[in-house]
Amino acid sequence: MLPRGMQHVDRKELFTSLHVRVNFLKQFLGFGEDDLIALTEGHPYIKKAAPKVVNAVYKNLLHFDITARVFSNRDSRIEEDPEIWVAENSSAIENRKIFLRWFLTRLTSDPSDVGYWEYLDKVGFMHVGQGRRNPLHVEYTFLGATLGYIQNAIVEAILSEPNLQIGRKIAIVKAFCKLIWIQNDLLARYHTHDGEEYQQFSAENDVESDSTSSKADCSAAMSINSTGTGYIKWVRNKENMVTPSSNSSRSSLCPFGGVGLEDQRAELVTRK
Repeated sequence: MLPRGMQHVDRKELFTSLHVRVNFLKQFLGFGEDDLIALTEGHPYIKKAAPKVVNAVYKNLLHFDITARVFSNRDSRIEEDPEIWVAENSSAIENRKIFLRWFLTRLTSDPSDVGYWEYLDKVGFMHVGQGRRNPLHVEYTFLGATLGYIQNAIVEAILSEPNLQIGRKIAIVKAFCKLIWIQNDLLARYHTHDGEEYQQFSAENDVESDSTSSKADCSAAMSINSTGTGYIKWVRNKENMVTPSSNSSRSSLCPFGGVGLEDQRAELVTRK
C-alpha cells in the first residue's frame, strides 16, 4: 500500500514504453499547460535565434578533432583521422545546419502531439547506428555536450531578447530547459544499461517470434511505430550498440524504413 498522495510508476513500463517514460518525465519535471503556452510564445524568438546558434554549434564541433572526425567517419568510436577534414563552409556542414535548424523549430512546436515525442525519441534512435541506410553512431558524451551547448545558447538568446518582459523570459527558458532534459533522456536511453533486464526479456521474445511469418513481424513493428511505445525492444541490443558499421542485425524482419524521419531531419549533430 502506497502512502497517500504517492504515485506508482511501473519500472518495466518505464523502460519499455515511450509513452510511460515521457509521461513520467513530464510529471517529474512539472511540464504542463503553462509550459505549452510559454513555448508557443517563445517559438518565434527561438526560431529567430536558430541561425546564429546553429553556426556556433558547428564551429564548436569542428574545433575538436574527436567531434569533427564524425562528419567523415560517421562513427565517434573510430579514432583514425580522415584524409581530408570537413570544413565549416562545406556543403556537408551547410546541409547539417539546415537539419539542426529544423530540429530547433520542431523542438518548440506542439508537445501535446504524440508524434512530437516519437520524433524526439527517433533523434536518439538514429544516432546509435539504427534506422538509416548509412549508419551513424555518435557516443552519448558528444550528444549530451552538444545539447548542453544548444541549451546555453538558446537561454542566452531568450534572456537577451528586448521585446520580452522578464516574467515571460523566465517562463520560456523554464519550458525550453524542461524539453531539453527530456530530449537528453531520450538520447541517453539508447546508450545506458538502465532497465537492461527488460530488454533481454524482449530479445528472447523476438527470437521466439522469428519462427512466425514475416508479415506478422512487420505488423508488430509498424504497431510499435504508430503507438510510440516499445522502440527499445526492436533496436536496443548489445551487438548493434558496439559494432561501428553494422546495420540492424534483425534484417530478416520488417525493415525500419517507417522509423526514419521525414527528409532525414532527425540528425541532431553529425552526418557526412
